[in-house]
Amino acid sequence: MISAARRIAFSLLRRIELEGVFSDAALSSPQVSNLDARDRNLTTEIVYGTLRKQALLDHVLSTQSSRPWDEVCVDIRVLLRMSLYQMWHMDRIPDHALVHDAVELAKQAFVKKGASAFVNGLLRSLGRQRPWLRRGFEEGLDPWIRASLPYWLWERWMARFGPTEALEYALSLNHPPRCAIRFESSREGRRSLPEGVVPSDLVPGAYFVGEVPKGGGFRIQDEASQLIPQIVGDLSGWRIWDACAAPGGKSAILSERCGSSGFLVLSDLSWERTRLLAVRFAEDAALSDSYILVADAARTPPFRALFDLVVADVPCSGLGTLRRNPEIKWRYRPDLLPGQQHTQIAILNAVADAVRIGGRLLYCTCSTEPEENEMVLDTFLGSHRDFQIAKPDLPHALNQWIDARGFLRTFPSTRPWDGFFAAIMVRFS
Repeated sequence: MISAARRIAFSLLRRIELEGVFSDAALSSPQVSNLDARDRNLTTEIVYGTLRKQALLDHVLSTQSSRPWDEVCVDIRVLLRMSLYQMWHMDRIPDHALVHDAVELAKQAFVKKGASAFVNGLLRSLGRQRPWLRRGFEEGLDPWIRASLPYWLWERWMARFGPTEALEYALSLNHPPRCAIRFESSREGRRSLPEGVVPSDLVPGAYFVGEVPKGGGFRIQDEASQLIPQIVGDLSGWRIWDACAAPGGKSAILSERCGSSGFLVLSDLSWERTRLLAVRFAEDAALSDSYILVADAARTPPFRALFDLVVADVPCSGLGTLRRNPEIKWRYRPDLLPGQQHTQIAILNAVADAVRIGGRLLYCTCSTEPEENEMVLDTFLGSHRDFQIAKPDLPHALNQWIDARGFLRTFPSTRPWDGFFAAIMVRFS
């Protein structure tokens, strides 16, 4: 009988590879949540570990395979990767158990005849040889393979940071993220924290957990993501437009901070994402007064009134979230960056018209790449002389993440959070 965890991990990894599903969404599906805690944790470890180490796993498998690795069908590549990950990094799982399950899954996966024999032979050979145990094995590999990056991304980071810092950064992304949560605004007055919940030492309202607590009343949200809506300072009574609001984690914090004397308008291009946003806000009474609409942020704003703060949390590559969504590094391509930048500039140009004189425009991405960050702002500021950069309003402890131009960067290798970029601009005329 095949282990439920391995069967579901294989199913999810196939969907991530073939259907473009994101790993965090896949692991939030009912087929995972219905597992018992042990199998749920095992499934999560197999899925994330396989995606994080994919280049390293492919390297080992390609050197041992009797067939060219690129010619092995996708189902079998996925199955061999996850099996090797368990053999290499999860030493409590006996080889015979994972090999048995891999062979049985190969028989059931509608793949070419003889696939199960190929899987069996390759995994048994790896189990005997265990090349990763040789002295200096990983250190002798090319750095992008050792760090498990696509070559284009390694070249990009090495040119920007240098080989030592680039390797340190890339390796840090192969560690699990620190799980952060935020309680719903209606529960902010609680007197005691649940067991195992620790407040962040940097971000007000953010809490760390070893395991996600049962029940509701909170949302999972990275610590750096929770920081972004707070860098403008006191928002009490402000009129705010969150122009690219879904899925709504930052929006909820904006709503908390502007209070009942202010108001918040949320919009998103996607009707379905906007509908889910409305459902989410309706479930929290403290957020239910917000206005929610479908709107394209890259077009003329659908408002007569001007806002004290407009937030442009723009669509981006997501390359700052590789610790949480490691599949992005295998899915994204550098030729996509110019089109992404074009959209980001179009959004900034459009939403700027909705900022009052003296108001703020907050631009942010979950990307580490200059094309989506500094280059977007330089283009925007070059054509909008009425806007200037303002330094974020942050506690002194956070100054180390503010650069000379006043840009905020939360770099993942300095702290176990996602990589965000943010800048505040003030409209003067």
